[in-house]
This record gives sequence, C-alpha cells and structure tokens, in this order.
Amino acid sequence: MTAPRATRPRAIPASRTGPRASRPLRGGPRRWRRGPVLAAALLAVFAVAALVATAVAGHAPRAGRASPRPAARSSAAPPAVAPPGAGAAPAAARPLPLVAGSRLVNGMYTWYPHSIAGAVSAAVEFVTELGSTLEPDRAATIARLAADPSYSGAAQAAALGAVSTRRQLGLPAAGPPPAGTAVLLVPVMYQLRNVTAGRLTVLLLFNYTETVPSGIREHLGVTAAHMNWTPAGWRLLPPARSDPSAPLATPGTADATAKGWEAMTNAM
Repeated sequence: MTAPRATRPRAIPASRTGPRASRPLRGGPRRWRRGPVLAAALLAVFAVAALVATAVAGHAPRAGRASPRPAARSSAAPPAVAPPGAGAAPAAARPLPLVAGSRLVNGMYTWYPHSIAGAVSAAVEFVTELGSTLEPDRAATIARLAADPSYSGAAQAAALGAVSTRRQLGLPAAGPPPAGTAVLLVPVMYQLRNVTAGRLTVLLLFNYTETVPSGIREHLGVTAAHMNWTPAGWRLLPPARSDPSAPLATPGTADATAKGWEAMTNAM
C-alpha cells in the first residue's frame, strides 16, 4: 500500500457543523462540494496509506459503514463461488452490491464469500475498521482477524499505525482519546487490479474524517488492499513494495467514472 503524498488539511470549525446521522453507503452519484486539493497522511494503520486528500468545506463527519449489517448471521462457512477469470471486473452499468460476512467476531464481519463482491466487501470492512480506530489494542485485534496467515506482523503493524494516527492528531500514544475525538474512514468507490481466482487487489476511494475538539477535517484518499482467498474467506496480505495506484476523483461524478472508479452499494 503506497505512501501518502502529504499536505495539511483545512480544518472546519466545529461551530459550523454538527454530526451527521449514520447512513449506509448508497450507489449512484453523490454531490460533494469541491474544496482546494489537499493531501494528508491519513492512515498508518495496518500500512493502509492515503494518497491524496481533498477538503470538503462546510461538511460534518460522514458517518455510517460501507458494509452491510444484517440482524442475524449464520456461523456456517459461505459457499465457494469462483470469481471471474484473470483481469475480469464487474460490469460498470450497475453499482456492485456489497455482501456481508457470515461471522461476526469482536464487532467485525469475516468469512466473506468467494466472489468479486465478497472480496470487495471484505476489503471495505477491514479497511473501514482499521481506519476508524484510535485504540492500538483494537487495531491489533482487527488485524488478527483480517490478516492472511502469512502476514505474521499484522497485529504489531496495526497497533503502531494507530499510535501514529494519534500522534498526527496531537494525542498521547496511550489512554482513552479526549471526548469529541474520533476518526472515521468510509470507502465509497472501488477499482480492481490483478484479478485471479484466489487473489486480487482492491483499490478503494474513501472519505476520511478527523473529529477533534477544535473542529472537523474531511478528506478524500485512495488505498490498496491486497486480498487472498483462504479456507476462512478473504484475508489481507502484507502491503506490496510498489502498490498499484488510481487517481483521486470526486465520488459519484463523471470524472470518477472516467478515471475507472466503480460504484458499490449496500445490498441489505
């Protein structure tokens, strides 16, 4: 996963905003106010790095989760459905319906089905969870659940990433964050690279929100999740030395489509 190109984000005074109600990710165009193009080192968590960020002026945090959250879950393993052949990608005509993992463990869904939708949904879930915590212990727990067995250093990397994020926000490395302090990462569009039946790379265009007592900052970023199929479903591989990249774009616009970004939607 690639290193960020960093500049400072523009703060949005807390007095101009209020928290948004939680909402699921929806497919189709969404209008964003264009602010000046900025960059920020958004995530060190689990080596997930934001590339470029755009401030969204006058907007409060974009709450909600990209992956579905049905009320009940079966503990049975999902049926194996082979993805399309190498290089294949979902049709661009419709948003990709995200699916839920069949097991809920420590607040995170796992055991996603063996399909393109399953791989993208798993990437969305894992990246969202890793990018939305300031607790090193929580980040390590997420990494243990999300990482491929070959990624032995995942938990330590995730914990160090959470500490790095805290320091970027001016917080101490340990202890509960101050009241009114949080981070939230919400993937909104995707691209695929190097697709095979057992491995693929999911590029995610995401919205990232930092909420601190002094105000709210909101950015766009891009990250790569390398996914591997295992008997326990899709899992994250270690970051590559040279990740594939995709240009930043405003979600839901013709520009995003022209740059190869695909919509996804909560199917539940």
